Amino acid sequence: MPFESDWAFLRTALPDLQEYILSSDLYYPLRASGGVRIPQLTLGNLLLSQTRLMALSLDEQRTAELASISQRINDIRSEWRTNWGIKAGREFGSRLNLWQQYIRELRSDPRQQANYYATEVRNRAILRLLRPELTEPVPNDEEDLQAMLDQILRGLTKPGPFVWEPELAGGFPAEGFWFLYVTL
Repeated sequence: MPFESDWAFLRTALPDLQEYILSSDLYYPLRASGGVRIPQLTLGNLLLSQTRLMALSLDEQRTAELASISQRINDIRSEWRTNWGIKAGREFGSRLNLWQQYIRELRSDPRQQANYYATEVRNRAILRLLRPELTEPVPNDEEDLQAMLDQILRGLTKPGPFVWEPELAGGFPAEGFWFLYVTL
């Protein structure tokens, strides 16, 4: 089943989400069942999987399941808004550092690093998804760094086709996710 890892992640993460929000951990290990490999629980990973699945044309049963999962996520976000926002801010800084590291590697060896772009741009997409979750403004130094990295990326790319699975494009419009519509 396509996108089964996103389903497995959300189903596995949901029971631990409140505990995660209340913990000091930024990256929270999850135990997957059925041999499906899933990432650690972070708000960014949660938002990315949710957005990916919302972009798909789902049958009635899966649509209802996703609506139920999304409602539970929204309930936890509302109940623990301050903790949620703080956690989002911490992850924003962490993801920005990972994205900066990749952009450095891309600049130093564009030919080799181009092969990893579709995977590494995941961090930039998560930055975009985390921004509305923040309860405090992005610190000026992080804002400036993201702007600089975007400028560097624009200089290394040209407009191109959507870099992920085509059926996801509707969930990631070019207007807000321009970095998913480029070729190096």
